[in-house]
Amino acid sequence: MPAIRWSRICSSASATIALGVVGVAAQGAAVVEPDLTALMARETGAAQRLPVLLHLKRQPDASAISKRAAVLPQAARGGSIRESLQAFTRESQAPLLQDLQTRRAEQVLPLVTVNAVAARLTSRDIRELATRDDLASIRFDVGLMAPSRRVAADPCKPARPTPRQRLPKYCRDGGAKPPAAVAAAFDAALPVTPMLAVLGAPQAWKQGYTGKGVTVAIVDTGVDASHPDVGGSFRGGAADWFDAHGEHKRPMDLHGHGSQLAGLVSGRGHNGQTLGVAPQAQWIAARVYNGQNVARLSDLHRINAWLLDPDGKADTADAPQIVLNAWGFGGRPGRCDVEFAADVQWLRLAGMHVVFAAGNGGPQENTSVSPANNKGALSVGALDAGGQLSLFSSRGVSACDARPYPDLTAPGEMLRTTDRAAGPIAATTVASGTSYAAAVVAGELALLVQAKPSAKAEERESALRAVPGDSQPALTRALGLLGGRAASAGGKD
Repeated sequence: MPAIRWSRICSSASATIALGVVGVAAQGAAVVEPDLTALMARETGAAQRLPVLLHLKRQPDASAISKRAAVLPQAARGGSIRESLQAFTRESQAPLLQDLQTRRAEQVLPLVTVNAVAARLTSRDIRELATRDDLASIRFDVGLMAPSRRVAADPCKPARPTPRQRLPKYCRDGGAKPPAAVAAAFDAALPVTPMLAVLGAPQAWKQGYTGKGVTVAIVDTGVDASHPDVGGSFRGGAADWFDAHGEHKRPMDLHGHGSQLAGLVSGRGHNGQTLGVAPQAQWIAARVYNGQNVARLSDLHRINAWLLDPDGKADTADAPQIVLNAWGFGGRPGRCDVEFAADVQWLRLAGMHVVFAAGNGGPQENTSVSPANNKGALSVGALDAGGQLSLFSSRGVSACDARPYPDLTAPGEMLRTTDRAAGPIAATTVASGTSYAAAVVAGELALLVQAKPSAKAEERESALRAVPGDSQPALTRALGLLGGRAASAGGKD
């Protein structure tokens, strides 16, 4: 998981604060969470607005929504769930939206996966809205920071230009983009990385399990689709890329972290070595951070709504089977924050594996992080070269339900993978962290989904859990336990 810097976030289990006074909120009033109360107390400009999330008390009937979706194919369930949630939130949020319009609130955004509305409001409006009897809580729409930007070198702008330096032709032609790289195809005969050999991935490919027909959604810094190792596995539909900030119409990655994850999931062999666990799986991606490397909680709620139904058409079966998340409340280890508990619930009801990096808070005990420690999320820790839990990997028990944490482990140290391309240079790198272990598990799950598409998500995840004393790779054992079906033949595509 990248080192995301969060503003201080208060757990939903913390003491309630109403209008700046510690204690129980007035009857019928909304709880104004402590961080927001503190900001309001420091606020001196009456006209200055704060970004907030207004959570309503009414909640949809998860059982009824699940029953309607259960009869549909897995990839179509998300569309049914999102349609039901939209109908519910449209009706229940209407009075609040009317109130916000009267107050001339700014950047009002109804949310779907959680019954809440995001808006920018003055402190006075927040205090007055807290008296509404249909609101449960008001919290600061926290700003998240991506890791310090690490941009690969631009060949057109060398760090140390020399008078005789000859730039590539496309730079001399006015800075036009370099020619598109030819996407690499999967070739089972290519060498593999040591990590793939340890997992037993080549043996799975020989059985035909390559991830073909499976879609993994990558929720991170974006993915560089110009990189030949991962560009060919982009699903490629108009709705298969979601920039939460509307800044880029096509898949890209200013940082590199998301591209590194994509390489471990489905990276192919442009550089003469297969990198991904599921080289014939496809990816779609959501870009969490804007051009200033900032995002808010509301952006992630919107991304989760997109995951349920990427093209917004309930009759189209386009939801992913696996969601890979490399973000979390890393600055608050050992706490349970349920801001995204409902989002995880809906994705799970849609039949998806909701994979989260467990966090890099080790070696301290009980360093679980949210949402990875929420019910339904699949937290993944990192293993070192000796198969032991990496020193940096978070561990202990979940602060939300006391289950052992993390749920699964996978190699997460010094893994060779793709990096964002630098002009025509298709770069690779070596990386460590629980984000990369989570990407490995996402790839393993892609093989298991292909092998046993009828299995429940819980069955596949359980099959991947380590068995003490078993020398078999977890992937090999899981394929055996699931007793997969006849798969499409592996090889070139």
